[in-house]
Amino acid sequence: MGDLIPPPPISKMSSLSRMLLVYDGTNEANAALARCASLSRALSAKVDVVAIVDNVTVNARAAGLLSELAHQRLAESAHRDLQRAIDTLTDEGIAARGYLRFGRAADAIAAHASTTCVDMIVVGYRAPTGFARWWREPPVHFDLAERVPGAALVVVTVPST
Repeated sequence: MGDLIPPPPISKMSSLSRMLLVYDGTNEANAALARCASLSRALSAKVDVVAIVDNVTVNARAAGLLSELAHQRLAESAHRDLQRAIDTLTDEGIAARGYLRFGRAADAIAAHASTTCVDMIVVGYRAPTGFARWWREPPVHFDLAERVPGAALVVVTVPST
């Protein structure tokens, strides 16, 4: 009989070490925060939290009449939401950093994900109702699935009441 050929070495699965949480303070974002915290603990992953000031869409909806004060208020609100998420994660012993980004959500998330090499993106989602189903652009996770192909995408919903 011939010589036995040793099996190839077993390689470890690549670990998911960096997560990106998209947070805006909504119920869906809070559910995504809870899911992200649970996944981070299980995977020992660091978390980047991104809050987005979508001044492009808001300004378009306001017919270009959004004042500087309104822009400032949007940024302040996003910063408060961001700090709340960071505090929640750090209180649970999770290493987290916060980033405030400006522009369309999909653009800001994809840019952050590509520059920081995240392994997983966690985002909350609310199904639109009424006219919003026809008048809104597609959900951000549709765009992210195509634009950030190397990252796992976790979409978190909350039960409707």
